[in-house]
Amino acid sequence: MNTQYQNIKSILIEKREHLAGRLVKIEESKKRKEPLSPDSGEQALELENHEVVDALDDIEIKELKKIDFALDRIDCGTYGSCMDCGNSISNTRLKAMPYASQCIECATENN
Repeated sequence: MNTQYQNIKSILIEKREHLAGRLVKIEESKKRKEPLSPDSGEQALELENHEVVDALDDIEIKELKKIDFALDRIDCGTYGSCMDCGNSISNTRLKAMPYASQCIECATENN
């Protein structure tokens, strides 16, 4: 493994552990769902809260997948290269978004 990415790997592992812990808490809160309030206004608020928790769950799962992919790329020696064009991803971009798999040019084109 490239030693220049050792620090980034540590950051990704720490972030992964943090996200995994948050996902456990989200899953626990989903299991503790209590019956909806008989008040329709309260029900609307409770349902909205459930939707927010579900959305957070989805976002965190997607971020975990990106982190796992970046960790695999570090181990395989392909980290730091754009998956689209093969050019190097700038260190500035990798520091800001350590799981980036595209250079800024390709990421901008695809959005």
